[in-house]
Amino acid sequence: MLNDVLVATTAVSSFNNAALLSPLFLSVGILTVPLFFIVYLYGKDFVSKLGWNNQNAELYSGGLSALFLMLWLLFFGGNYAVIRDSMSVLPLILGVVLFFCMIVVSNNIIQFKFFDKLCKSKLKWLMLFLILLGTVLSSMMTWWGILLQVSAVLCGAIIGCRLKRNHSWVSMVSWIFGIMAVLILMQPEYFRFGQLGHLTMAHLFMVVLTGFFAITTLITRYVKAHAAIYQSAFVKLKWLLRIVALLALILFVSTESVPVFIGLLMSIGLLEALSIYHNTKTADNMFRQSWAALIICLGVMIICPVISAIGIIYLTFVSNKVKIKDFLRLL
Repeated sequence: MLNDVLVATTAVSSFNNAALLSPLFLSVGILTVPLFFIVYLYGKDFVSKLGWNNQNAELYSGGLSALFLMLWLLFFGGNYAVIRDSMSVLPLILGVVLFFCMIVVSNNIIQFKFFDKLCKSKLKWLMLFLILLGTVLSSMMTWWGILLQVSAVLCGAIIGCRLKRNHSWVSMVSWIFGIMAVLILMQPEYFRFGQLGHLTMAHLFMVVLTGFFAITTLITRYVKAHAAIYQSAFVKLKWLLRIVALLALILFVSTESVPVFIGLLMSIGLLEALSIYHNTKTADNMFRQSWAALIICLGVMIICPVISAIGIIYLTFVSNKVKIKDFLRLL
């Protein structure tokens, strides 16, 4: 009756049931609100001493958020032996995320002024060795996990260090964050986010919100207002895309399907692109607002308050605050 395996299994099952009824990311997010408020009040003064300003805040926030996302993935464990499906593409996509994160991180280390002396010395090889060592230790559960993660991180470091152009990397990091939302939805229990088929409305809302800001960041950055669509055609197309997006949202909530989620984001992206292209101008700083909201949402969803703090600090550098109704006009 008191078998150790039975007791451990029962305890794990109890924790899972509790997590299903009370999402951990939501509880941690609520408890960290006072910390986020302090970061909002005093974070700008602190990072200004490290060289942050209105010109490079976008560069720093993209590089640091990618760095902490990569560290979160590595320190998370990399235990690919617990993947539900042996034929899952989850490890491969995780390797892709680590690869692109390392490109951004290594390139930003070269560009950051307070890393100049460190990167010009032999200590940069020690930094690379420590990152590779952490990559190996985080994936020792499976031999192929070591090869996958080490090769992804090493190749990303080589490419990132050789790129000389001053990139902002916001677009790539936005794609990475959107992919992370898809990954979490593919196997939420792997990321301690919930259990597939039993996600609460809080889980689904957070995934949709993160994906929404990821696609909005890309759309508001690259689509410009032209006022080149006839009003009658614009109204019909917009209502058509609204219906498609609404049907996709209903289907996603009822099925938790990854293809439906991707289709939902695509329909939202088309709807926003249509609205921006039809207008004569867009609200100022909408791109920067959506970028800050994306960082905050991802940090809350993966329970990494440091990433959310980076988004809040970046938000303090944004002037001419955009209201919620400006985003609603895009839909």
